[in-house]
Amino acid sequence: MMDLSLQHKAQQLGDLDLAILVSLTAGQHCMFSSDLHATGDLRDELRLICTDRFGLQATVVHCSPRTSVDDFSEALLVDTVEDFEDAPEWREDPVNLPQTLSPRRGYSPGRNGSSGNRLDDRRIANVVIAHHLDRASPSVQTQTLELLRTRRIFTRTSMHTTPKSFLIVVVLSRPGARLNKHLNDMFAMSHHHPEEDGLPHLEGTADIDLKSAFSADDVKNLRTMAEGVRLTGEIAAYLHNIVVFIRSSRYVKGGVTAAATRHLRALAMALAPLHGLDYVSPSLISLATRKVYPHRLILATAETERSLQWGSDPQAVHEMLEGMTADDVIEDVLGSVETPL
Repeated sequence: MMDLSLQHKAQQLGDLDLAILVSLTAGQHCMFSSDLHATGDLRDELRLICTDRFGLQATVVHCSPRTSVDDFSEALLVDTVEDFEDAPEWREDPVNLPQTLSPRRGYSPGRNGSSGNRLDDRRIANVVIAHHLDRASPSVQTQTLELLRTRRIFTRTSMHTTPKSFLIVVVLSRPGARLNKHLNDMFAMSHHHPEEDGLPHLEGTADIDLKSAFSADDVKNLRTMAEGVRLTGEIAAYLHNIVVFIRSSRYVKGGVTAAATRHLRALAMALAPLHGLDYVSPSLISLATRKVYPHRLILATAETERSLQWGSDPQAVHEMLEGMTADDVIEDVLGSVETPL
């Protein structure tokens, strides 16, 4: 049974609020872009959305080519007391720490090896807003990938695990910027926010009260509903056909990965309860496709387009591809795949 009160609250959200809510419901990470000079404001807007709308603790990590792995890891941590349900098991009883924790992993040794050991009790924030992560060095991006895969980081004094409710939000330095190949594939969705659409939280025009805020229980209920959403055989086949058509498109060179297919399914199911549905409809598959693939697709060029192997005219291929974008490819595919009734 769909919760009408949650559906009503979701319908009142702006695009950025809704994108964060979908990410929380699906348990997937997301990236955002805006005009070149507006990324700082977008970063601040997203931080306010996370704290004011969803009550989550957010930290901002400012990335540049000079950011070191240690700088990045330290910026993830916040000085707060952990919620009991988020605390790692070994922190529930600090007297009996596991023997496997080396000085690097759990203790901060005192001078001369004294017994004055101290545990670093800081925690990783619920939401990490990585500003300009695409400009960070390969080592920092690799560290981010490991964080997403293992849900933990090692600092010089301790090991820190992520809370159960954890989200990394990337604000790109420019539209079309990319993270490294494997890290990029870990982000389920992307959203471009034009400057003219406004930033209501930053501008003070957002309507935030107890009735419009989302609690941890609200998000938990949405996740439970999303897990129970039905995906019929016809809709599963429709999703599969979209993936096949994108992969075989002459405009596409790469980027159609197995992870993208999993994200497409998860995102479509997460969207259903927000629309008051307990099943996935074709329109939800189309909507999810428009969010999952734009940051992934690697478009063919006049030198790599596959029909050149069969004797196509290079000049004609160049004219065909000129001005083509990932969004254009997605719309072309969605218009080509037969929609189930």
